[in-house]
Amino acid sequence: MEQKISHPKIAVRTLLKVLLMIVIIFTLNSWPSIKQSLSGQAPPFNYWLDHSFKPSNFLLIIGFGAYFYYKDLTDQKALIEKQQNEIK
Repeated sequence: MEQKISHPKIAVRTLLKVLLMIVIIFTLNSWPSIKQSLSGQAPPFNYWLDHSFKPSNFLLIIGFGAYFYYKDLTDQKALIEKQQNEIK
């Protein structure tokens, strides 16, 4: 039985990982603003966006997104190959 690689499944898993990474990056970059807002002195939202979404962060997100996709793809290929070798 020939198993195929599930590209949609890999894409969804990669998207979820990238979204989680965006939340983490936004939180880390905005932490001083978040602390200010908890004490009732919330800075304007534009200030948060200017400090959180920088070109370097976009490159980081794209790079890790590509890495996550490649890693899931190679892991799935290795799993399929291992299963086929066990059958033989």
